[in-house]
Amino acid sequence: MDREQGVIVCRAAREVVERGVLSGQSSFAPGLRAWTPDAADELFRRFVENFDESSDEFLVKLKRQISESSDEAIVLAAELLYLNLMPLSPATIGVHRKFEILDSVLSWASFEVKVPDALAAAASPGYMKGGQAFLNYRWAQFAFLIRLMRLLVKLPHDERESVLQDPWRFRDLAESVLADFDGKSRARAQYHVLLFLLFPDVFAPVSVERNKQLIRDAFADRLAEPTGDLDRDIHAIRLRIEAEHGGRFSFYDEPWRSRWEPPPPPRPQKGWLVRGANVDGVNAIPLWLADGFCSVSFSEVGQLPAGASRQQVKDAVAAGLPDAKQGKKDVVAGQLWRFLSGFQTGDLIATVDGDAVYVGTITGDAYYDDSAGRGLARRRSVEWNPTPMSRQTLAAEAQAKLKTVMTIGELTSVIAALATGAGLEEQVTDEVLAQDETRGLIVPALTQEFADGLLMPLGWLQETADLLTAKRQLILYGPPGTGKTYLATKLGEALAGPDRTSLVQFHPSYGYEDFIEGFRPRLGENGTIGFDLVPGPFKNAVEAAEKEPDRPYVLVIDEINRANLAKVFGELYFLLEYRNHEIMLQYSPDEPFKLPKNVFIIGTMNTIDRSVALIDAAMRRRFAFRALAPDRSPVDGLLRRWLEHKQLPLLPALLLEEVNRRLNDPDRAVGPSYLMTPDVATRRGLELIWAAEILPLLEDQLYGKVDDVEAEYGLPVLLAALADTPS
Repeated sequence: MDREQGVIVCRAAREVVERGVLSGQSSFAPGLRAWTPDAADELFRRFVENFDESSDEFLVKLKRQISESSDEAIVLAAELLYLNLMPLSPATIGVHRKFEILDSVLSWASFEVKVPDALAAAASPGYMKGGQAFLNYRWAQFAFLIRLMRLLVKLPHDERESVLQDPWRFRDLAESVLADFDGKSRARAQYHVLLFLLFPDVFAPVSVERNKQLIRDAFADRLAEPTGDLDRDIHAIRLRIEAEHGGRFSFYDEPWRSRWEPPPPPRPQKGWLVRGANVDGVNAIPLWLADGFCSVSFSEVGQLPAGASRQQVKDAVAAGLPDAKQGKKDVVAGQLWRFLSGFQTGDLIATVDGDAVYVGTITGDAYYDDSAGRGLARRRSVEWNPTPMSRQTLAAEAQAKLKTVMTIGELTSVIAALATGAGLEEQVTDEVLAQDETRGLIVPALTQEFADGLLMPLGWLQETADLLTAKRQLILYGPPGTGKTYLATKLGEALAGPDRTSLVQFHPSYGYEDFIEGFRPRLGENGTIGFDLVPGPFKNAVEAAEKEPDRPYVLVIDEINRANLAKVFGELYFLLEYRNHEIMLQYSPDEPFKLPKNVFIIGTMNTIDRSVALIDAAMRRRFAFRALAPDRSPVDGLLRRWLEHKQLPLLPALLLEEVNRRLNDPDRAVGPSYLMTPDVATRRGLELIWAAEILPLLEDQLYGKVDDVEAEYGLPVLLAALADTPS
C-alpha cells in the first residue's frame, strides 16, 4: 500500500462523510442538501428494494433504477459511489473508468455537477487492489453504503457527532447494518475499507477478513491480553510495534508482510471441476464432504505417485487399458495427470450434485486410500464449504462451464465467482480475479470528440456500438468507398483500444485452417518435414481476450463475404450464437473451446462483389447488419463535411453527387473516400483520380449496360453538366 496516498484518500473520505452526515450538505454540489432522510429513503426504495437481477453492467442497471430520481438522491448516490471507488488502485479499476462512472451518475441530475478538483485528485491514483467484491459485487457494496448512511442521517444530531468521533461505536453500527443485509458476504470488503477510510489511526488498511486473522495470529506475541476481537487486537499490535520501532509502519511492508502472508504457490492458482455424483454407480459427494477429500476412479489403472510425469501416467494407462482406442487412452491419461500433478495445494475446486454446487480448497498432494474401495482410492485432501449453492443462481458463464462431461474440467475463468458465492472469496488470488469472465464487461461510451474526428453523427455511431455490444457480431456493408474498413477499425479502437483490435482479410482461398487453427509444415532435423498445429488469427484473438475478460477485444474481418463462410467458420457458427457453451474443435478434440463474451467481430462487406442477399440464413441470424450508403446517414454529406473541414472547394462533392444521381443505384454508388484526399484541390488531381480509380470502377460495374462509360461519366462531361446546372 502507498501510505502517503492512503492518507490523502482517508482525508477526502472523511471530509465527504462528515460534511454530509453532520450538515446534510453535498460535497459535489455546494448548497444542495443531499444527505437527508428523504434522499436516503428515495435511494433505498429505488436501488435496494428495486433490486435488478439482470446480467447488465452495474452502471446500466443503476441508470434504470435511479436516473429519474430527485437531484438530491442522484448526488447522494454519486458521493457514496465516490467512497466506493476512490480507494481502488488502477490495477483494479482505471482512473478514467472511475470518473466515467461518477460523471455518468451526475449527468442524470437536472443541473451540471462535477467532482471538485481536490476530491478528484484524491481519488485518482487509489491505494489498494480490490478483491472479488470490488470487481463483481459493486451492487452489494453500494447497497451497504446506502443502508448505513440512511441509518446515520436519521440519528439525532448529537448521536451523529458521537458516532463519527468514536471508531468502535461506528464499527458496531456498521456491523449491525451488515448483519441484517442478505448480501453481507459480498459487502464485507466495503465494510472493512470504510472503517479504515474514516478511522485510519485505529483500523488497519486491510479489506480481506482472512488477512486480518493472519496478521493477528502472526503477531499474537505482541498482545498482552488477546480480546478475540480482530480489530481491537490488531490495533493493540500496531501500537506495540510502533512503540518498539519509533513510528508508523504498514503490515504490507517488510519485514512485517512475510511474517503473516502465506508464500505464493509454485504457479498461479487455478480452479477445477471434479465430478463425483456417479463414481462406478455411487454418489461419492456426501463422503467427500464428510471426510474432506475428492477423488477420481479410473480403477483399471494401477496406483501412481503424486506428481507423476505425463509419461508415467501414459504408460500406466496403456497397461491398464490395453484394448482401448488411442483417443480414449489419451483422454484418461490427461485426466489422471491433471489430478495427480496438475492440481496443487491452494487451488480451488468445485463439484456438482444435481442442482447443488459445492466449492472448496485443495489442501494437500494426491494420495492413495482404498479403504472405501478402489473407485474412491485416488484422493486429494479438500477443505469443503458444506453449504451448497443452487446451480440456477450462478452466472451464465459458470453454469456453462459446469456442463462439461469430463471427470475433470478447468474452471479457472469462473472459479472466483463460485468461490465468492460459497463464502470463500478470501481464498481467491489476484491472478484468478483477473481472469474472472463473469465480471461485467466494460464497454466505454463513444464521445463527441470521436464522432467529430470521423465527421459522423454521434447518435448513429453509438447506436452501431450498442448493436455490436448486444449482438457481439456486426457487418458493415455498402458499395466501394464508403469507409467500411476505416470505420470498423476506428470503432474497434474506440471500444477496445488499438492494442485489443486486430484485422484479418478474407479471400476466396481462405479456410478454417487459416482462420481458426490448422497444421502447418515445418522443417525438421535432417531436412525432414513435420507438421505443427498453429493457431489462426481467430484463436489468437480469443487467447488475448481471455487475459482481460472485462475488456472488449475486437476482430475486424475485412471483405468477409469473399470467403466461403461455412467453410471458414465451421463449428464456430454454433459459438457465435451460444457464447457460454463449449465445443471441441476438429483439430483439438481433447480441449474444450468457447468464444468469450468480450470478443466482438466486425465484418465489412462490399455489396458489389457479392450481394448481401446471398449470405445464408445461419450467418444472417448471428450478425447485426449496418448499411453504409452514399445517400444515407452517416455517409451522405460526408465528403462535403470533409471538404469544409479541410477548407477545400466543394466541387468534388458536387461531382460525386452527380455521378450517383446518374447511377441511380445505392448498391453501386460511388463512395466519398475516393475523393477524400488533398489531391482533389487541383484539376490535375481530380483528373488522375477519375482516370485511375473512378472510371475503372464504373466500367466494371456497368459492363454490358453502358456502351461508353466515359461519354456519360467522364470528368469533362460532369463538369460541363454542373456548369449548365442552375445555381
